[in-house]
Amino acid sequence: MKREFTTHSASETIALGRTLAASLHPPKLVLLRGNLGAGKTTLVKGIAEGFGAARAEDVTSPTFTLIHEYRGPGVILYHIDLYRIETQRELDTLAIDDLIGPDSVLLIEWGEKFPRFVAERDVEIVLENLGEDERGIWVVG
Repeated sequence: MKREFTTHSASETIALGRTLAASLHPPKLVLLRGNLGAGKTTLVKGIAEGFGAARAEDVTSPTFTLIHEYRGPGVILYHIDLYRIETQRELDTLAIDDLIGPDSVLLIEWGEKFPRFVAERDVEIVLENLGEDERGIWVVG
């Protein structure tokens, strides 16, 4: 199943994330695709709020820390950024398999760099910057 959305502001992207959270029942592996600045972390802010795992203002990009964990009632949300990860060996050091569990939702940015995540993903969300604050968002799965 493929759904298409257009948002016109960061607040609309966050609101869409809150809505999408209702369809991301754990366990789930979600690939977030989009260029730098496409709005991936903004969408995660809404998903985290939708799960009651964090307030939007508390969600930040894991570009340098690589993995952020947010806990909500009945869910552990992992926001993972693989932008700086280049090799399978580097990926292995993150122990992502240890994060997968019955209550976990993994939101992986730049996961398409590794064929394993493309094959194992339950949902793929593609974000495209359409100009200014407008975003095209496609949800597959």
